[in-house]
Amino acid sequence: MKGNERLKKFIELQEKEMEFEHISKELGIMPKTLRAFLNKSGYKLENGKYKLKEENKASQIAFKEIKKEESKKKKSENVIKKSRSSKKDEEKKENKRNTLAKTTEKSNENKKTNIKPRKDRKINITTEDLDKLCEVYDWYLQVKDYRSLQPKKTVSKKDINIEKKELKELKSTSIRVEKSIWEEFERLCSNSQFSKQEIITQALTDFMKEYKHLL
Repeated sequence: MKGNERLKKFIELQEKEMEFEHISKELGIMPKTLRAFLNKSGYKLENGKYKLKEENKASQIAFKEIKKEESKKKKSENVIKKSRSSKKDEEKKENKRNTLAKTTEKSNENKKTNIKPRKDRKINITTEDLDKLCEVYDWYLQVKDYRSLQPKKTVSKKDINIEKKELKELKSTSIRVEKSIWEEFERLCSNSQFSKQEIITQALTDFMKEYKHLL
């Protein structure tokens, strides 16, 4: 507890008619230490109570008055500083507003000067030009109709190369082959323009050419 707080607490307890020893216990200090503290603070014992000396009263009052005056001066100085700072802030804001207004005016003027009026462009078309355009349009319609009428070209697959297309003498015989091979051979013949006899003849011819050394 600080000295001023201790002194204030002591006066409050003393006015409640509390005994000195009990006050010292309440404040948490020895009675001897409390007496020394009160004497040092300018208090003396009168009629069983500690009272402030007259000269100390006057000095305390003068000290309080000085403190009040100092606080008033500080407050007035703070008010003056705040008013000055507020004036400066207002001046700064006003300057900013003026500069912004000037810059916006200049930018608007520049925009007005840079914008050029649009001129309506007119295209002069003669009767000869119109005739040419009509001819080109008619030609386009003809080409378009011609292309739509043309049959689409079908890409034919490459067929078998048959050397002998006319068979003079035919030999009939029966053979046994793998079923899957024969089915694939029939599918091949169905996709070709040549007959089975022609295809078989060409196949045997190619086979014998491959193994001519065995003949």
